[in-house]
Amino acid sequence: MRRPRLTPLRIAIALGALLSIVRFIGCAPLQRLDTRAVDLRLIERGAEEASPDVVIVAIDDASLAVHGRWPWPRSLMARLLERISEGDAAVVGFDVVQAEPSDAAEDRALAEAVRRSGRAVLGYFFDFDEPVPDPHPAAIATYGAVYGSADGSGERRVRAAVDTIANLDELTDAAAATGFFNLFPDPGDGVFRRVPMVVRYGEEFAMPLSAAMLQRHFGGAPAVLQFADFGVASVRIGDREIPVAEDGQMLVNYRGRRRTFEHVSAAELLDGRYRAERLRGKLVLVGVTASAVADVRSTPFDGVFPGVEIHATVLDNVLRADFLLQPKWVVLVEIAAVMAAALIFGLALARARGVMAAAVALALLGIYLGGTQHLFVTAGIPLGIVYPVFSIVLVYSAIALQHYVVEASEKRQIRSAFGRYLSPELARLVSERPEMLRLGGDKRRLTVLFSDIRSFTSISERLTPEGLVELLNVYLGEMTDVVFEHQGTLDKYIGDAIMAVWGAPVPHDDHAARACRAAVDMQDRLRVLDATFDEKGWPRLEIGVGVHTGEMVVGNMGSARRLSYTVIGDNVNIASRLEGLTKHYRARILASEDAVAEARGAVVVRELDRVRVKGKAAPVGIFEVLGHVGDERWTQAVEDFAAALELYRTRRWREALDRFERILERSPGDGPSELYAERCREFLADPPPADWDAVTVMDSK
Repeated sequence: MRRPRLTPLRIAIALGALLSIVRFIGCAPLQRLDTRAVDLRLIERGAEEASPDVVIVAIDDASLAVHGRWPWPRSLMARLLERISEGDAAVVGFDVVQAEPSDAAEDRALAEAVRRSGRAVLGYFFDFDEPVPDPHPAAIATYGAVYGSADGSGERRVRAAVDTIANLDELTDAAAATGFFNLFPDPGDGVFRRVPMVVRYGEEFAMPLSAAMLQRHFGGAPAVLQFADFGVASVRIGDREIPVAEDGQMLVNYRGRRRTFEHVSAAELLDGRYRAERLRGKLVLVGVTASAVADVRSTPFDGVFPGVEIHATVLDNVLRADFLLQPKWVVLVEIAAVMAAALIFGLALARARGVMAAAVALALLGIYLGGTQHLFVTAGIPLGIVYPVFSIVLVYSAIALQHYVVEASEKRQIRSAFGRYLSPELARLVSERPEMLRLGGDKRRLTVLFSDIRSFTSISERLTPEGLVELLNVYLGEMTDVVFEHQGTLDKYIGDAIMAVWGAPVPHDDHAARACRAAVDMQDRLRVLDATFDEKGWPRLEIGVGVHTGEMVVGNMGSARRLSYTVIGDNVNIASRLEGLTKHYRARILASEDAVAEARGAVVVRELDRVRVKGKAAPVGIFEVLGHVGDERWTQAVEDFAAALELYRTRRWREALDRFERILERSPGDGPSELYAERCREFLADPPPADWDAVTVMDSK
């Protein structure tokens, strides 16, 4: 029997049907990707203006600086509530809990302020850990009407709490209402995209802080909870229906980054700098935003988002009836989109190849992404991206694989190997032109750079292993970025040291200039890192950098099992020794005379010495790289140092010492000048022999 021919259309139908089944059944990893795609939709939509009817009274850093650290005395919280109430705010919700008794008079003062206000909704939170033998019999705000499912299965979809951490009873009794303020991050990435609108506590169904505030704001409107067999069917407060998923969580329509809502500093309100009457008719949330308390969450717009502002966003969504909807029919629409994309693309690939096939794929993607983004912005319906996109990608890949597998495999292999130590641009170039590489080595004139952290052993002893690894990752990542910015090749990391090369595998006529400029930028980038290191409590780093230009062997070296693209040769060792000499000369960057000659004025340098290093007969001229060319800060310093060095070399040490000391008066801490001043004093006390040639001999690195 003849087997049916595998045509592009049949491949497309098979893959589309497979993905449709997966979408209907559900696949957690793909669903998480789709969830993150909603984040991208929000970011693409951009920030929106938040409701002016929602205001946050923030216990911020400025408030703690004036009134002391958190938690505040109850009497101070009472004063804050009184100030808000004087302004005739509509509702005041507290995203803080006062669970532990303090001074009786203090507790009583706050309770009386809550009672007099008549508009205070106190927040509390649930415990969801192991069941406790004697849960707290807290008075919680519940939905006034609950319509259950036929067999109770829907109710079990709601998250169940085992205990409450509630306010003091006298505070709860005085409050207009209460509401929980628990928030649950999405599994996998910890981002807070949803807010629970109901929690099951025993036989009761509790309302969140936002819902309790809204019910109060709507004049005590009925709060209705409807279950179906699949879970929560609807949540309604008065005439406002809140769209929720089966587990009772609402997908939050974030307006933007933190401080999208009006923030009023509690200190300004208490001190009278903010007029309380500006809060008239507003829904006011009181919460802690001070950095020391760190009540922050990660959201699609912002990784450091105050928790109280999430509750404010829920209030905003309900007040404006501007939700991200989660209708049950979305699954069917996505399945239809998957099959349509597969069929259209399968028909197109039956005739199209290469660039034309890619153009069709991009067109389909553009139409779907653009259309669904328009639907998201106008109607708040986040249709899935992952499954339809996967449909196009899988169909395209399966049909085009036979045409491109060999070429694509070779390019992926080269890009993967060289992407670790080449900039993305160079990695792409090498992958497109693999003939640039060959096994074995070539002898070329290149520039090599070595850098090393000063006193790294003592630094490592001051940090935990985890902290040391994090510090190194930050440092090495930034330094590698600098190498890549100057089109260098990362040869290897040697502990805390970095070895980089310029001129291979992609040749550059100005490889020495690129390396010298990179050395300057590495030092500059290190100073930018100081602020980050200070914030983390890490010691600031100092590094030495050595740069040398010369002939060396470059190529793929190693064994049949493992190859490494690297450079070897005596000139590589000179660069390493130059880096070591930075400690002796108290300089940041040392370059050889060969590197300086080929840099052709790309950087400002000053000659430091002629050195005879271990294993070398001929002396090597070494220069300190000070900065980029055109930086006039160094002009006078270079001239003065050159004049002093000439006096030193002609055995006029008293005059040279005077010159070096004048340099140090103008530039305290100039390491090379300090070194030569010390040498001059030594020679004045004990002159060298008559055949002294002003060459420094280095017996070790």
